[in-house]
Amino acid sequence: MELHLYERLTHQYRDGWSGLDDDQYVGTVKMLRPRLVRDDGIDGHKQMAHVFAPAKLGNKNLSRAIMDTLSVSRCRHEHDCCGCASTMAIAKRLSRRSYAVELHTTYNV
Repeated sequence: MELHLYERLTHQYRDGWSGLDDDQYVGTVKMLRPRLVRDDGIDGHKQMAHVFAPAKLGNKNLSRAIMDTLSVSRCRHEHDCCGCASTMAIAKRLSRRSYAVELHTTYNV
């Protein structure tokens, strides 16, 4: 699937409002469908994915942009135990154009 990468330039807002921060479009990459590595039920799960950059982005390390794009939490609740999902992405550059991505999802329970 195509993934449009954005790098977050400011960090003035908490996760639920991170869309209000300034960001910069980096480019489009290809991400293979994540595979489930561990399922902890209500506590969350871990997935692994591979991201491939086009040749024109090969000279740039896209790790930060991948993490900024795939790490999400849209929770805006004022209380705990709302059940909202939060995903933290960790990207590791494997080669000039290839990245391994860990996706850790937890639920606010």
